[in-house]
Order: sequence, then structure tokens, then C-alpha cells
Amino acid sequence: MTCIIIDDEPNAIDVLKRYVAQLPFLNLRQTFRNPVKAISFLQEEDIDLLFVDINMPNLTGMQLVKSLPKRPMVIFTTAYSDYAVVSYDIDAVDYLVKPIEFERFIKAVNKASELFELKSNQLTATRQRDTEHATDYVLLKSGMLTYKVNIADILFIEKEENYLAFKTTEKKILVRGNITDVFQYVPGELFCRVHKSFVVALKHINTIEVHQVAVGVYKIPVGSLYRDELMHRVSNG
Repeated sequence: MTCIIIDDEPNAIDVLKRYVAQLPFLNLRQTFRNPVKAISFLQEEDIDLLFVDINMPNLTGMQLVKSLPKRPMVIFTTAYSDYAVVSYDIDAVDYLVKPIEFERFIKAVNKASELFELKSNQLTATRQRDTEHATDYVLLKSGMLTYKVNIADILFIEKEENYLAFKTTEKKILVRGNITDVFQYVPGELFCRVHKSFVVALKHINTIEVHQVAVGVYKIPVGSLYRDELMHRVSNG
């Protein structure tokens, strides 16, 4: 499970980082002392689990979670025990009171892991059903026009400011959206995210280097956070 830590106290972050490092099924992507910067990150990245301190200046952990249109699983942390009921009101996985003991941390994370596995199984079943009924084209609305595009002709998708640029074998089509919206258009089993701004069609990858892939005549950067997943997808394709 991918996770991030949001806490204005460096010592509290260090404790959680140490705990996370001992659990191989957790992948810590980032830590944040500034909750506003964490929101910006979450608008660009899909994260499975948030460790969020409730009592932070300017923006509380509760306010942060409520502001997210797409809400990951949440484990709240705080030095106060009187927020437990409120945390469950927004479907938090658990609530940890500082100082957090490792045994209690494991219990909370195991609950998140069970929920993650359940959601993953449901998602897999949904994708299988979608694949069985999938068409071989996608409709892309760009301004006043709607393009019918064969999925097999899409080379890659790039985030360009507030748009997704679908690069096909013939043209580039701009669709308003975010990089996290890509898999609403194209099937996840045929495409792979390789960078914070790029999703590529696996079938169109010609060569793979350490920091880039070649897709036709294009060189697409590969971010370090996405390299392992790319190699796994290619190796098991």
C-alpha cells in the first residue's frame, strides 16, 4: 500500500517513518509538515493510505481529509483522545493517540490492509467485467468536438496544465482533466503510468532505459517511483 505522512511535528513524522519502514507491504511516498502542500500532492497522485495529524496550524487534519474529492483510507494521529468519535464520522480506518506504540500502529495498519485487499478484490472483479464488455474505442471530448479514437492507436497520454493530451498515431487531442482521470478513458491492463505526467500504452513501448522509454519516435521520462511497476508490467505482459 502506498502511504504518506502529514504532521507538523518532525519528531512525530520520524516515529511513523520508522514504523512504516518495518512493514514491507507499506510504501512511503512522501512526508509533509505543510498540509496545503500535501493536498497539492494528493491532487496529482493516487495514494492508498494517509497518516494525518488532526491538530495542525492553518488547516486541521479533519479539514484536509474533508477537502479531498477522492478520499484515500485515513489513520488519524493526535496527542488528544477526544477526537475519536469525530474521526469515525468520516470513516477513518483508525485513530492513534500519541505517543504511538508500535504494537498499536500495527493493529491500525492491519485494519487498513484488510480493507485495501477487499477493495482491490472488488476492483479486480469490476475490471474483469468491464474488460468483457469493453469496446475497442474511446470517445474524447475536446472543446466542441468529440473524437472517436481506437484505443490501439493511442501511444501515450501526457498531462499539460489542466488538460490531458492524448497522443495517437495520427494526432494529439486535448481533453480537460487530471492525470488521475486517465484510466476512466483507457483500460489499466493496456496502459501504465511511468511518470507523474505520463501514462503509456504498453504495446507501443519499443525500448526501456533507466530513466526513459521509447514510444515510437517519442522519448518518455520514467520516474523513479514508477519504474518497478513498469518493469513488473512489462516482464509479466
